[in-house]
Amino acid sequence: MLSPVKPARALAAALLCQLTLMALQAQAQPQQTASPWRGSESCKDCHQQAYKDWQGSHHDWAMRPADRASVLGNFDNASFEHFGQRSRFYKQGQDFYIETDNAKGQLQNYKVAYTFGFYPLQQYLLETEPGRLQALTVAWDSRPKTEGGQRWFHLYPDEKIPAGDPLHWTGAYFNWNSRCAECHSTNLQRGYSAKQNRYNTSWSEINVACEACHGPGAKHIRWAETGANKNADKAILSLQASGQWQLNPGSHTAKRDLGPRKAAEPSDQLAVCGSCHSCRRMLGPQSPHRTGDSFLAAHSLQTLQSPLYHRDGQIQDEVYVLGSFMQSKMYGEGVVCSNCHQPHSLKLRGGQDGVCAQCHSPAQYAQPSHHHHRVGSPGAACVNCHMPETTYMVVDPRRDHSIRIPRPDLSEQLGSPNACVQCHQDKSNQWAAGHFSQWLQQADKTAPPMPALALSQPRQQLAALNKATPLVAATLLERLADTADDSSLLVAQTRLHHDEPLLRLAAVEFMQVLPPARRLQELQGLLQEPVKAVRLAIARQLLEADASQLAPARQAALKKINDEYWQALLFHRDTAAGQLNIGLYHLAKGQGLQAERAYRQALRLEPGHVGAQLNLADLLRAQGREAQALQQLRQAAAAQPRAPAVQHALGLALVRGKQYAAALKALAEAATLAPDNSRYQYVYAVALHSRGDGDRAIQVLERALQRQPDQPQLRQFLAQLYQRNGQGHKARKLMQVR
Repeated sequence: MLSPVKPARALAAALLCQLTLMALQAQAQPQQTASPWRGSESCKDCHQQAYKDWQGSHHDWAMRPADRASVLGNFDNASFEHFGQRSRFYKQGQDFYIETDNAKGQLQNYKVAYTFGFYPLQQYLLETEPGRLQALTVAWDSRPKTEGGQRWFHLYPDEKIPAGDPLHWTGAYFNWNSRCAECHSTNLQRGYSAKQNRYNTSWSEINVACEACHGPGAKHIRWAETGANKNADKAILSLQASGQWQLNPGSHTAKRDLGPRKAAEPSDQLAVCGSCHSCRRMLGPQSPHRTGDSFLAAHSLQTLQSPLYHRDGQIQDEVYVLGSFMQSKMYGEGVVCSNCHQPHSLKLRGGQDGVCAQCHSPAQYAQPSHHHHRVGSPGAACVNCHMPETTYMVVDPRRDHSIRIPRPDLSEQLGSPNACVQCHQDKSNQWAAGHFSQWLQQADKTAPPMPALALSQPRQQLAALNKATPLVAATLLERLADTADDSSLLVAQTRLHHDEPLLRLAAVEFMQVLPPARRLQELQGLLQEPVKAVRLAIARQLLEADASQLAPARQAALKKINDEYWQALLFHRDTAAGQLNIGLYHLAKGQGLQAERAYRQALRLEPGHVGAQLNLADLLRAQGREAQALQQLRQAAAAQPRAPAVQHALGLALVRGKQYAAALKALAEAATLAPDNSRYQYVYAVALHSRGDGDRAIQVLERALQRQPDQPQLRQFLAQLYQRNGQGHKARKLMQVR
């Protein structure tokens, strides 16, 4: 399943992560209790403190029926206007209503069905047709008035979002069924009818209750009722962290004591918490509640790619913590969520610095000699330097969980933020880097190695693959595929049998640089892969392979994982991205008609979906329907003029049509909108050179190489232009071995 192309404008919070294809539904019908799911009320008698802690938590408030106890917003005939579009909030009896613009731009009255969250903002779910719930983009700021809260606000305060816009509240990105539902209720079941394009969702509890994390409780209750034999299987997922953290005398940092065990038992905690607190793609309707299942048994994790992450791996768009945390040294040492957060109330253990002091001695670290700030000042707080905030959804600041050392000395080179100037906003990166260098000299230290350098220059940092955390290493391998050669292929081949499934997954994905027959040669011995995310990646890479020469056993194994992959695709058929991937499946199988149907269905579900637009245009062109392809691209560019992928594709189509002036304009726009995309920069430079503007082509390539110094295609073309321009000395210097 290829990553769907994002809209040109950033989406807020849950809507940013299109790879998180939670294709689940609406029509709120609680399930019958005859199932193994018994509800939180069945847990409270034996687990009184945990139940008490959970009440009032973010999980408890994740979703609730709209009533006087749950609705926090001002519905006393209040009104809010955004770019001339007025919304009115009022009550009728016990019910809450919102008058706002519908999908046609006309005012319509909607009864509020459910509340969504509660702090620092609360959203409201409206039913636009039976079973389909949408999250209104006008939200209630539930912070205290002294902090700027107690007001209505729009999630896109600086943009006009009219009806028909991809970000309008009635559109696909704010559909509860496919974007939000899975992580806000317990045991949510889809109930999607592809034939009718309707939903009929069921759940066992409306919010994130006990069984959402611990699994269905019926067997556990039977265990408790039959004497609670401590040696028997408790039939529930405990999620306890393994080992104890000990701060030994003479040490400044705690170490995990595993007791008599020689190695840590695998923790289910990150897999269960990460099932919602991550930017991921679900692989089907599996439950994450089976002891021993890894995260990759039910999900595929987004790697550290732009625009979700900065070039050094810091959070940029909303990525929900896990991918950030998996970069950290804490993750490598075995820290899990509950070491810092109370598992039921979700509150921090002891406040911000108190959390850190559990393992890091304040006598060593809460001192000016370490943090270089006045004691008690904001700069002395651990989290402000090591976990800086990024604000999402206008009012919701969230901390970067990669827990990194700030490196202002790298910000100029990488274009990434740093905690120093985020706080000292009147200062420059150079100012902060000067202080950083001075502190290192005083301590007689050198700057520690950082994932930032490896992530920005993967070809020069191959050694980092052996030292980096699994997610960083997987991202490096993924980026090496952009400039694949024999050496990087060898690196990928050696990871196909790695113990770490994330690296196996990245190595399998790397094989897309090879022709289908070679892919089959490399991957045919892996058809019994035990981890589902890796298994489906193998199936995806072998869609075009001719398996007729394989032994019968391997043919059967390939068919099995191919069928499994198809079912995973069908799981997301209610989204445009899901239909796009179904289309790609048919295309790989040579089924052009079915592929076109899937692409057009994607555009019916989400008219502005860039990936579907571009793939449909490519298919039309491949079928010799060049005029229709160009028309499709013109329509896409008119609808989303700031989508770089659309502009680039339009430019190429115009080149084929010999409309060179218009083509150059579109290619220039793509290069401007996506300065870190080396392919766009290269093609634009080629177009400039072919139109006789070699000097401008050189400027484009020089700027591109400053941002992407690892791209040999840019380097080789620039050297050629230098040579033709009589600047052989520059060409020779450029092509020196780096």
